[in-house]
Amino acid sequence: MNAETWSQAWRHAAREFWAAEEPSSHFTTSSGPLVADRIAEIVRDVDARLGHPSEFTVVDIGCGDGGLLADVRERSGDLTERARWVGVDMRPFRRAGIESVVTEAPAPLAFTPIRGVVMAHEWLDEIPCDVIERDYHGADRLVLVDRRGVESFGPSLDDDDACTGYGVDAAEARAWLARWWPLREPGDRAELGTSRDQAWQWMSRLVDDGAILATDYGHVRVERESTLRHGTLAAYQRGRLVTPVPDGSANLTAHVALDSCADAVPGTVLSAQRDEVAAPLLTEEPSVVEVERHFAALRLRDPGRLGGVGWLRWDARR
Repeated sequence: MNAETWSQAWRHAAREFWAAEEPSSHFTTSSGPLVADRIAEIVRDVDARLGHPSEFTVVDIGCGDGGLLADVRERSGDLTERARWVGVDMRPFRRAGIESVVTEAPAPLAFTPIRGVVMAHEWLDEIPCDVIERDYHGADRLVLVDRRGVESFGPSLDDDDACTGYGVDAAEARAWLARWWPLREPGDRAELGTSRDQAWQWMSRLVDDGAILATDYGHVRVERESTLRHGTLAAYQRGRLVTPVPDGSANLTAHVALDSCADAVPGTVLSAQRDEVAAPLLTEEPSVVEVERHFAALRLRDPGRLGGVGWLRWDARR
């Protein structure tokens, strides 16, 4: 079978997978009432900063079935009816009060740039990226893969012309790796973060005045150098972690180099979910709802699990 770069194979597999599958059948996200509460608070704050304009838009990139956007809308006060709410995904959905835009983002969106908020919840980690591995001669090489998941070495990143034949800018890849994810030993692997950086930059161009927000599983350089020497490429099928195979049978994902994304749009603020999601206090005789929210907050704030999810925010100002 013909081998491609991981980004090429991943893109083809994702199109096939999402044409036939529902997100909820394969994985859950960290979205929920408390995350929706916090995002709605950000939306209301941006609206106030802009002086409550007559035209205010909230866009969710990679919105899936629109569930999180609907939850944010319900919590946004008078913006629930005053604002324009738009969900962007590869397949259509139906939610009251929300427009469905079908496209494979990043892509041109006719209604942008907007005044308002553009959000993306666990979308950047699904942007296809290339995999690089250091071989036993010390060369950093493209990793190729076929539809069965069988990998092989492609050209070295020192061979600009050969990499161009695979659609890879070798000079850009070398510079990114040197700064953000240097490989040190044979067998070390990295997911090249340039496509995610470009996606974050694309989001920033969608806003004329307002803010962009992305929440995602990710890492920073110190983690990559200490515990992630073999990368984070993974796949999920029916809620189970499976071997990544780009045949359209599973959802492919890789964690995001959050520090690189933040640097790609100057002024981006990077925080952790444990610092964004409030911890509701229990009363002396808490209700069932209060107890449920309390334990949901503990789960979202656990530094070893969902509390480590990254939040990227950038405020655009005229």
